Amino acid sequence: MEHTDLVIERKKLPILLRLGKVLMALIGLTGVVAGIMMAATQEGSMIQAFLILMVSILSLGISLLRIQTVTCPHCQATSTIHTLTVDFECRRCLKPTAIKWKK
Repeated sequence: MEHTDLVIERKKLPILLRLGKVLMALIGLTGVVAGIMMAATQEGSMIQAFLILMVSILSLGISLLRIQTVTCPHCQATSTIHTLTVDFECRRCLKPTAIKWKK
């Protein structure tokens, strides 16, 4: 199987998306602290504290997620990948492609 290199420039996030990510991170951090405090002081039930922690961890994960859409050089199909990946396999043509990120 042939291995193709693809040079991709990382796209900067729009200001509103950056603001949304910061807001999600703040909600997540506040929720983690509130969930731990609620579980430690037992003001509410442990189920409520667990649910708050789960939602907070989920929002933190969403705020840290960085993805970008790339186009396969073989079949021109678009694929969404994480910005930390160094290679991907197209789902349509199943050919591997190495990625070199340009800053």
